[in-house]
Amino acid sequence: MIRVTFLGTSASRPTVRRNVSSIAVQREGDLLLFDCGEGTQRQMMRYGTGFGVRDLFLTHLHADHFLGITGLIRTMALQGRTDPLHIFGPPGSTATLRQAIGLGMDRFAFPVEVEELDAGDRIGRDAYDIVAFRVNHGTAAQGYALVEHERLGR
Repeated sequence: MIRVTFLGTSASRPTVRRNVSSIAVQREGDLLLFDCGEGTQRQMMRYGTGFGVRDLFLTHLHADHFLGITGLIRTMALQGRTDPLHIFGPPGSTATLRQAIGLGMDRFAFPVEVEELDAGDRIGRDAYDIVAFRVNHGTAAQGYALVEHERLGR
């Protein structure tokens, strides 16, 4: 079963009723996060997704889509996380993401890995892949598709 939680759907800035961009996808024990605007960790608490994020996929580097990384990682560290966090971004995103990750913290109790994805790149998991595809947004931007592997009997 797949559960999609819209943690933030506001554009550019939060409003009283809506947080900036972030979507949590829970699929059979995996928690994936797509974008991480400021305040995402509070929204995760509010909607009960938990913090067991395995993979974080960023669509582009507008601030309302990635500034929540710093707070999210701090919250995970304070909760004693030891599992690695994989952050995937569009081409050219590594330097900016490493700066956001490192703000205010010199070392981590868990590994944080950053990888750039091009259109067509696949991140393979046991029963599905995440596939990056190019989108038009005025900057280097991409979307992601969750593609289920074929299952016998379906």
